Amino acid sequence: MTVWLLLGSAWILLAFGLYLSAPRWLEKRFLGGLRTGYLAVVLLALAMRLVPNAILPNGALYDLESYRIVADLTLEGRAVYVEPAAQNRHPYLPLQLYWLAFSRWLSTELGISFVKVVRLAPIAADAAIAVLLYAGLSRRLTRQAAFAGGLAYALNPVSIYVSAYHGQFDAIPALLLLLSLQTLSRSPFRSALWLSLGIWVKSWPVLALPVCMFSPGRWRERLVYLGIVLAVPLAGVILYSLLCRVNPLAVGLPALRYNHGIGIWGYTYLVRLLVLFALPLQATLQFFVDYGRYLTLIVLGAAWWFGARRQSPAAGALTMLVMFLAAAHAFSIQYLAWVVPLAVFVQDDVWLKRFTIAAMIYMFLAYNTLVLDVNITNLFPLPQADWFLIMPAGIPAWLVAVGWARWRLAASANR
Repeated sequence: MTVWLLLGSAWILLAFGLYLSAPRWLEKRFLGGLRTGYLAVVLLALAMRLVPNAILPNGALYDLESYRIVADLTLEGRAVYVEPAAQNRHPYLPLQLYWLAFSRWLSTELGISFVKVVRLAPIAADAAIAVLLYAGLSRRLTRQAAFAGGLAYALNPVSIYVSAYHGQFDAIPALLLLLSLQTLSRSPFRSALWLSLGIWVKSWPVLALPVCMFSPGRWRERLVYLGIVLAVPLAGVILYSLLCRVNPLAVGLPALRYNHGIGIWGYTYLVRLLVLFALPLQATLQFFVDYGRYLTLIVLGAAWWFGARRQSPAAGALTMLVMFLAAAHAFSIQYLAWVVPLAVFVQDDVWLKRFTIAAMIYMFLAYNTLVLDVNITNLFPLPQADWFLIMPAGIPAWLVAVGWARWRLAASANR
């Protein structure tokens, strides 16, 4: 293990320890005013992420290479979605690629690391989430309890790993989803606009669309909400298609068809494991490759109907995200960060702590041996090391997600 990876590991363990102990300890001792709380939360959130950003010369190896390819093609004025070099490298709608291109240009002009520049956007979004949580909680809780909530996000190692180590952008749509939920009761128009921007960055905030759309009482308002949410990403696709002279379907379909990471998480990993032991289940695994997304959608529809629609918008959105982690047939490690902001916001502290502990074990192993630096091969060859060491480490986090989803559905049924 390299020195920078050792330092990064020490830092995330420090964050983990502080997350488990500091928020409630400081809650009892916080005597500052609202402005002091804002300053403390934002500075801590930034410090916990900027330090590893400075330490780590690499992000997730595959993703950062994809970022470079997409950035270079964008700077050259070429259509990313039809270039062979970028095939399967950018399964997102055309918004974050502009930040990738700007980061590439800025790093070249200033002679600094592209990785360290490109991670600044999700780091800033993470700090904004911590502040937004503190502000939102302070409107319905004591100042001390709100401060503890802001710190719980600022110190959460799952969110730190994804933004400051991995370099993934999930903090940005998470921020926009949180803004959408916080403005929903006051201004459905602004809520729809925030949600549409979140989907434009990454498509996963669409999981909260049923909860948000059905919050307004009348069908006309619901349809207007849906129209706004769909219009903004669609306009982004059309604009990019016109600028790059490419078929809009070539731009939009990669995000809709994305189906990566089957057999590495949850029940599909268990099927893969049985296949590896020569049981005649290859056809079953192929079934999930071909049709797993539809099964996931059915489960999510049931979760909305039997649980999420009866809850408040924020609680319902959290239920949908937790259910996705429990039922997903496909997976990437950054998905683990999706639930953290909303769990803090609705004060689902006990389950969030259980999930964070389980996810931390999985992420610590995966990031240190495979994602940031492929050194697992010093112990075991690939793909066996992935199958029998790294993937099984995710089972506790998945089981917690299953229990969490069951608890949230049961709680909604008892209301």
